[in-house]
Amino acid sequence: MKKFEFSLSKLKDYRERVLDTEKNTLSVMRRELAVMYEELEALYKLIEQKSDELLKTMSEGTTPQEISIKRRFISVKQQEVVFQNQRIERQQKLIEKQLGLVVEKTKDVKILERLEENKREEYRVAEVKEHELFIEEFVNNTTIRNGS
Repeated sequence: MKKFEFSLSKLKDYRERVLDTEKNTLSVMRRELAVMYEELEALYKLIEQKSDELLKTMSEGTTPQEISIKRRFISVKQQEVVFQNQRIERQQKLIEKQLGLVVEKTKDVKILERLEENKREEYRVAEVKEHELFIEEFVNNTTIRNGS
């Protein structure tokens, strides 16, 4: 009997490559999200630091202009926090969409893997039958030769 060959192996290989590409894309997107969170955390720390500096400057006494400048800086950084949170939200939505795509591609590959397993099992059953028939024929031929 000839060696087992899955007729849809090229399609399966292609879908596996597509799945790997989609997983890599998801991984990159998650790393980008992690960087965004790090940037957000840095903004929070900077705002806290500048707020502490502002309080210290105000308690020590300073000019209204200097206080205004420091407040404006903090305000700008707070606005950056808002923008960064919006970027994070958009990235999370993109990740959810990409994750859905990865799940879909994984299902496609699993279907082909199950089909291949079924075909391989059918091949094994046919191979066993072929061996049984060969043995049966051999025994019959041997019996006929010895009986004559």
